[in-house]
Amino acid sequence: MAAGTLLTEVLPREHIIVPLRATTLREALDLLVARLEETGAVRDSAALRRVMEAHRARDTVQIGSRALLPHYRTEAVDSLAMAFGVTEQPIVVNGGPTKAVRIIVLILAPPTAATLYLQTIAALARLFHDETVTERIVHATSPDDIIELAEISSLRIEPRLTVRDLMIHNADHVSMDQTVRDAVDVMVRKRVRALPVVNEQRQVVGIVSEWDVMRALLPQVPRASDEEESAAQPQQPLRVRDVMTRSVLCISEDMGLVEAANMMLNKDVEQLPVVSEGKFSGLLTRSDIIRKLFGR
Repeated sequence: MAAGTLLTEVLPREHIIVPLRATTLREALDLLVARLEETGAVRDSAALRRVMEAHRARDTVQIGSRALLPHYRTEAVDSLAMAFGVTEQPIVVNGGPTKAVRIIVLILAPPTAATLYLQTIAALARLFHDETVTERIVHATSPDDIIELAEISSLRIEPRLTVRDLMIHNADHVSMDQTVRDAVDVMVRKRVRALPVVNEQRQVVGIVSEWDVMRALLPQVPRASDEEESAAQPQQPLRVRDVMTRSVLCISEDMGLVEAANMMLNKDVEQLPVVSEGKFSGLLTRSDIIRKLFGR
């Protein structure tokens, strides 16, 4: 796949349903799964439905304002399979705005096809971020209208994965002026061990980790003999700027995933802030690389 695979090579016309007559996400997925079953793309229907039910929310991502990509790794298929649908009316997703979703693309892949699976999701994400393309897609009236769109017929699934393809978009972060307590609350709530520190211009100015917090707060833990004195002299709350590590390594969205992973290993870090044009745009974590490349 040195030159990339055309999207149409993994998305045959018979896997496209236009219009997709569904009013809920569950109905839409049932129709798309049924189409894949009819064409023989699914080997074990019961196994597929168990996987989808168990991971329905985790493995569904919205791209742009109108497209939804439910994607699952499952042994119910022998090779990557896709089903593409355009609903007649917007559907509600997790209680979201009714104007949101019209395009639903179901992507299934066996565990052994991790790279192609992620490359396909990345290619579709780039496609659906273009509002002019999604506008033409939602006005399609037949599968042929979809196949004949130049952006669809020429779209290639690139063989090189980048940081952008696996990073966490809209990742949590804190400002220098927030309290350490604020940062700890976010870490606990989101179950993360560190947070990028971002200024008003969205530039990354540091990182605050569990280790930074422990190192700063441990000297303030009162001993039994000091409890009364500490209570009488309350201390000002520590700010993130007081404890953060100011030297932080950032990577760009366009960096190759292999290069970024090697950097993580060489520097022995679990996550790296991602920047685009000098501004914070997301986070790449070691656990996400492992889960998305090798997870079920």
